[in-house]
Amino acid sequence: MSRYHPTQPILAALLVLTFSACARKAENVQPLPLQQSKVVHVNVDNNITKIETYAIIAMDAYERHDFATAAVYFEKLYDLDPQKAYLIDAIKAASMVKDFPRIRRLIEKGQGEFGDDKFINRYLVAYYLDKGEIDKAANVVRKLLREKPDEKDFELAALLAKLQGNPKRAKNYFLKAYRLKHNPRILLQLSEILLRQNKTDEAIRLMETHVRIYGCDKALCTALVKIYTQKQDLGALASLYKKLYVTTKDPLYANALLELYSYEKNYDAAIAFLKKYHFDDEILLDVYTAKKDYKKAYDLAMKLYKERLDPKFLAKAAILEYESTPKKSKKLLKDVIAKFEKSVYQLESALYYNYYAYLLIDHDIDIPKGIELVKKALALEPDSLFYIDTLAWGYFKEGKCDEAYRLMKPYENEKEPEIVEHIEKIKQCLKEKKQ
Repeated sequence: MSRYHPTQPILAALLVLTFSACARKAENVQPLPLQQSKVVHVNVDNNITKIETYAIIAMDAYERHDFATAAVYFEKLYDLDPQKAYLIDAIKAASMVKDFPRIRRLIEKGQGEFGDDKFINRYLVAYYLDKGEIDKAANVVRKLLREKPDEKDFELAALLAKLQGNPKRAKNYFLKAYRLKHNPRILLQLSEILLRQNKTDEAIRLMETHVRIYGCDKALCTALVKIYTQKQDLGALASLYKKLYVTTKDPLYANALLELYSYEKNYDAAIAFLKKYHFDDEILLDVYTAKKDYKKAYDLAMKLYKERLDPKFLAKAAILEYESTPKKSKKLLKDVIAKFEKSVYQLESALYYNYYAYLLIDHDIDIPKGIELVKKALALEPDSLFYIDTLAWGYFKEGKCDEAYRLMKPYENEKEPEIVEHIEKIKQCLKEKKQ
């Protein structure tokens, strides 16, 4: 969870703590290997023109993530016009490519110009830490903590304590840093220490309090998702997924929430979420169907068909119309068949071929056509027991009990009630034929 992963240079991490108008777009860029800088010769004597030219080159290079070139020209800018902003941008750029000699030189220049400057000293700490000079870093940190420390100083002190193998001290410093600014990034690092100390409840309490007061920072809430998943706290997990979706509008979190509701069969909550946020009407249709609220599902399927002219919604509407009506009247069957005729041949779907086939066979409407349709389904999914059962049922209806039994004999131990019933009737047919 920590940004201060051992593979990430401390100086690059420190970029998150400080800001510059020239470099904001590159704050979260990962460090790159040392690059060969591109030097442009500016043959002018006027310093103002040089400054303007160097500034354009430096900022353009930084925007393109050519940090080696940016470092060179920000340093040139600083040498011509010793403003702290140029110096800091030069240090930042050099940090991104681990140009330690330049970083050291820039820090020394800053110390010479600005004296014992807190901003420069923070980069000095990061420089020492990246170089593995822990004792030197500790000396500068002590100085920072004596001079009205803010959250950046406490965070550096916490980082130093972590590298020194003192999690208790690191925790205390991270806590002080967090209390000053309530930065979720700092809280993540504090929580990481608490989790390693098996203080999960304390970490959760701090993180939940932050979310309740300051909102659902994506990184923080993602860390909470991991904790809740490990604890199997499904209620808290659902609440968090919802907050993450509201915060980020990332469909990943909405889908995760809906999968959780589906696992719990909490269809009402899923419907409420889908309707409130207008997330996905097709998923809403599936939830209505899973809940067996066939009337609402049918109405939505027809609405989607009229809006999108997608035949799959008409085929779904046919199934829903059939399932929602206990009494299978001639008019109902006529309406359902009309919908299938208009949709099923366009879809080439085993599911819809089979459903339509079974309807035609079971109601003795057109058994040969039903058999042809279920054969289309089996051509797409030859191992489906349900499709094999439909074909066998068609043969049974035609009086071809031998063919029907040949298909169903391998499945005599199946427990599915409808399949058991069909096999029994087919066997009875065979007995009657032998008599």
